[in-house]
Amino acid sequence: MNDEQYADVKADLASNETEHASFRRRLDEHDESLRKLSETQIILERLSNAVSNLTSSIGEIKLSVQGVDRRLGDLEREPADNWKKVTYEVIKYIVIAAIGAGIAYFAKGGTA
Repeated sequence: MNDEQYADVKADLASNETEHASFRRRLDEHDESLRKLSETQIILERLSNAVSNLTSSIGEIKLSVQGVDRRLGDLEREPADNWKKVTYEVIKYIVIAAIGAGIAYFAKGGTA
């Protein structure tokens, strides 16, 4: 091997070393990107699970609030129903008393 061939081989070797260093750097950057993507994927999976749990919890809370609302409506309606019953009974007895007074008045002959 002469000096010129040796210089060519040495230049090729230096070029290959530079290219290999570039490949190693790019592979290291790629590995770092993959690691970050894996971490991001794990975070997204955790967030997805958290959202799923929140959705389930909100559904349970909604059912609970609907039950409380239904019970509250029943409790609010009860006094109104009782008042209507009392009012109906009072009016009924006033009407019965008026009819009874009218019957008694006409039974006595219609004069006072």
